Amino acid sequence: MKKRVLFCLVAGLACGGFFTSCSDDDDPTNDEIVVCPVGQTTYTDASGLVLTYSGQPVLGKQVVFAPDANDGSKAILIISGVLDLSSLTGMMAGRQDASAIGVPGVIPGQVTTTIPVDLTVSGDEVSFEGTTDQDGCTIAYEGSASEGGLTLNLNVTMPANDLTGATWTISGEAPIHFVWESDKQISIVPGMLDMPIGDIINLALSFPLLGEQTVNGALTQVFHSVTFGTDGNITAEYKKNMTDAEWATSPLNVAQYTANSGSLRLFLNPSMIIANIQNAGLSRSTTTDIVTNLMPVLLQYLATGIPMTYVQEGTNLSVYLETETALQFVEALAPIFQDEAFVAQIMQMIASNPSLGQLSNMITPVLQQLPEVIAATTNMEVGVNFQK
Repeated sequence: MKKRVLFCLVAGLACGGFFTSCSDDDDPTNDEIVVCPVGQTTYTDASGLVLTYSGQPVLGKQVVFAPDANDGSKAILIISGVLDLSSLTGMMAGRQDASAIGVPGVIPGQVTTTIPVDLTVSGDEVSFEGTTDQDGCTIAYEGSASEGGLTLNLNVTMPANDLTGATWTISGEAPIHFVWESDKQISIVPGMLDMPIGDIINLALSFPLLGEQTVNGALTQVFHSVTFGTDGNITAEYKKNMTDAEWATSPLNVAQYTANSGSLRLFLNPSMIIANIQNAGLSRSTTTDIVTNLMPVLLQYLATGIPMTYVQEGTNLSVYLETETALQFVEALAPIFQDEAFVAQIMQMIASNPSLGQLSNMITPVLQQLPEVIAATTNMEVGVNFQK
């Protein structure tokens, strides 16, 4: 009898130990450790980055994939911009250090965007998907990463502002917003006739400088409207040639903006600026001069955006550069108007159009006195007028 009791006791202890062992296997503290197969890596256009914003490609950015050292199921994506100076060779006026130049990130107004992500591990690849709110922006993201590349798709809703989601058509009557006030007037006839520089420029805009078209008229023929997207993109309807039957729409992720209470920041893609200037039909030397002189001004605004002002009155909208910023561009371009070859192009264009005879008498004194006028400038506004 005692043997039977002892046997049952030993058997019970054995069974208890067996089931206890099975229970330990289910203890969460003993779960298999997740190991991220992708180490910290910086991805660029040249090293496997495929980045889209609102479904369209974005170039000139980089993404750092940084896995959590303590948790293989988590990582951080650090998104920022990069600048390829090879396309700007000879146009940098001695500034060859990319690290000294601020570059915009992928979201307007954010130089760097950091997104924590939860990872799904599958073999040597990880994937991630989610939504986060940052600085008033809602960022929906999804993508995947491996040692060979990273795909990231972003859909962003920016904070609402006065311009969000609206389309504005260029004003048919006065599309160019231009104000130039200076304490120095242009002496057309010494001692007899002086004219404010603003009056001369506005007079020039009303003359048929482009064949039978005025500058104002030509602008309305090639530029139709702008739309301020909820994702921070600005798109435009335009024509590459005046003879085109349909309006084309500019691609996304070329021009972006932030806006608040009358202040607008315009973020531009420098590569597109160069391409547009080169397509303007000017001589190669003139094109190079324009790019060379404008580039240092534009580069300082890459990360922060070009500061502009917008004024909305009913169904009218004016968007323009104010004095401090506008003068930087004018001062950058001023040396070009002292160039003999460029002036010869202008004079030849005027000479070929009999209706510009009155204007031709003003060209030489304007160019000669331009530095003094710029130095004495008290107010300048340069931009575009729109209607809703």
